[in-house]
Amino acid sequence: MTGDLTLSVAGVIGPVVHGQGSASGRRTSVIQLGGCNLACSWCDSAYTWDAARYDLRRELEMWTVSEIAQEALACRPSTVVISGGEPLMQQGTPAWPYLLAALSTHEIGLETNGTIAPSEQTLRGVSWITVSPKLAHSGDPARARINSDVLVLWGRLARRLDVDFSVVVQTAEDIATVSSLVRAHGLPRERVWVSPEGTRAATVLPTLQEISGPALEAGFNISPRLNALMP
Repeated sequence: MTGDLTLSVAGVIGPVVHGQGSASGRRTSVIQLGGCNLACSWCDSAYTWDAARYDLRRELEMWTVSEIAQEALACRPSTVVISGGEPLMQQGTPAWPYLLAALSTHEIGLETNGTIAPSEQTLRGVSWITVSPKLAHSGDPARARINSDVLVLWGRLARRLDVDFSVVVQTAEDIATVSSLVRAHGLPRERVWVSPEGTRAATVLPTLQEISGPALEAGFNISPRLNALMP
């Protein structure tokens, strides 16, 4: 049975308040898939991929499509977000299209780091996509965190589909780097959101104040990371 096909999953969380971008504030269920092709130093979900710090045999389990969908929809979310890790690492599995179908009664969001091209099946199966290119402060080399051909593709897709770009920044100087990234890859500025790095209000709020002016001047949207500001 198709519902018995499996994916690597770290967990399903919900209901939670979606914290970033145009979906900010929505009642959300988050599916955290296992595995990632990057190794960001400040990653808040490193347990989905970092075998050096976590026992992935315990952190990750193979869930059936039916189990994932049942858990994700149990809290009656307005939106289901497929995240990770890097979820597109599993879009080639037999279970992937069946997961999208099982969730299709709800709005489906997808979060990706922008290094992997989406399949047509993925594009048809989700409601919106947030692409999050990583800057140098993530700790990954540019050749790993930026796939220029794929990022250009995402920029083109953003002109006809509901695709946004969310970039984590640490200082006002990072805004110039984001601008260069946007120009080099043809990303529509009106679809770009910048958000301060951090998981606590004490870190997020000062950075938010620092970056707001330069970000607005550059033509970007600003996301406050609601999940970090809430107790």
